[in-house]
Amino acid sequence: MSTAQRIVLVYGTLSIVYGMTLGLSLSGIRMSQPAGPRHLITAHLSALMQGAMHLGLSVALGFATFTPWVLTASAVALVCGSALFVAGATANWLMNVGDHFAERSPGWYLLYASGPLHLAGALVVLAGVTRAALS
Repeated sequence: MSTAQRIVLVYGTLSIVYGMTLGLSLSGIRMSQPAGPRHLITAHLSALMQGAMHLGLSVALGFATFTPWVLTASAVALVCGSALFVAGATANWLMNVGDHFAERSPGWYLLYASGPLHLAGALVVLAGVTRAALS
């Protein structure tokens, strides 16, 4: 298993555990309220979905044919992007932010910073897997 695969595999597992932990908080809130906080739901679901995505990417990275350092850099970018996204959603929940776009909350800045990292990492993996499939 390559370093890139290990990075996304470990992060994926951590992300799923974090999402489950947020689910406990969400369940506790829902016991007394008809709806959960929007940002908590976002953090919970994104941690679970991104965790599963990273587990899948650990397999995809095994097919990519780029040099190891390129794949490792893409894995780091993906993990950092995901961590920033979940951290932003969590921060918005903990700070009781309403509209994070209008407020430009600290969570919004974390969410904003996650986009380019996600995109860069995903494009490298896509190119590496496509290159392998076409050769």
